[in-house]
Amino acid sequence: MIDKKQLGSKIKDIREERGLSQEQLAKAVGLSRPALSEIERGNRSLEALELSKFATYFHISADELLDPWLVGAKEVELLDADVNKDFKFNTEKLRQLVLYLLEKCGGQPNFGETVLYKLLYFIDFDSFENLGKPITGMNYVKLQFGPAPQIKQFQTVIDEMKEKKEIKIFFQDYHGLKQKRYIALTESSLKDFSAQEKDVVDEVVDRLSSMSATQIEAYSHGDVPWQVTSSKGVISYDLVVDRDPPYTKKDYWQMWQDAAGRDTLKDLGPISKEDYDYYENLCLKKEK
Repeated sequence: MIDKKQLGSKIKDIREERGLSQEQLAKAVGLSRPALSEIERGNRSLEALELSKFATYFHISADELLDPWLVGAKEVELLDADVNKDFKFNTEKLRQLVLYLLEKCGGQPNFGETVLYKLLYFIDFDSFENLGKPITGMNYVKLQFGPAPQIKQFQTVIDEMKEKKEIKIFFQDYHGLKQKRYIALTESSLKDFSAQEKDVVDEVVDRLSSMSATQIEAYSHGDVPWQVTSSKGVISYDLVVDRDPPYTKKDYWQMWQDAAGRDTLKDLGPISKEDYDYYENLCLKKEK
């Protein structure tokens, strides 16, 4: 459990990340500026109602606000960090994919950071399932509200894009909550994407991009790779073989049976004429 000094530091980090003054945040949650200052310095505890007001205004849950794993945008600990070590993280493909998603979906009112996170996850995992490799190779972590990119990887690319003025990030009110939004300031280029990769991206966008943050979070909870991974753990790409519909269109059990049948026939070799005649006569007798 997070202590009051960590919680105060976390509230300050989020406030500063979102460009809010102490006066603005204090007014939004119904506190005086001196009271907020004491909270941020770790000198004052939060009551349950006050905690709920901060969480609601930041558009996160109270549990997430109290989670010591995340302090602002910094990871405290990452479990199973080497689980996808065979895949190289392609920063340029992530950069272009973010820009492309912003071009396709950035104008939609639902398209905040939560929806962006989930689209990236499904694009990479669907690509691995269908093409044998993820598009970006980025790690995704199991959090309470679904899979999210590993911050160290994702934030490095986003910070570079902001510095180069390729994207702009801002916060806006959305149904009474603060929504973090991204805007593309330059065009994407998918020249390094194969035609099959583009198809995966567009299929995920068509299928999921209209969902609200709440809907896509709930949908991601049904995906087996997220379900079977330990909390705060990196989700293994190999877990796509355990997926069920509607997350997969493949019948892995039938594929394994077919493969086993082919292997058996290969080991047996070609059937002899005597065996062929025997089975043919047996079938004819059954038909009679």
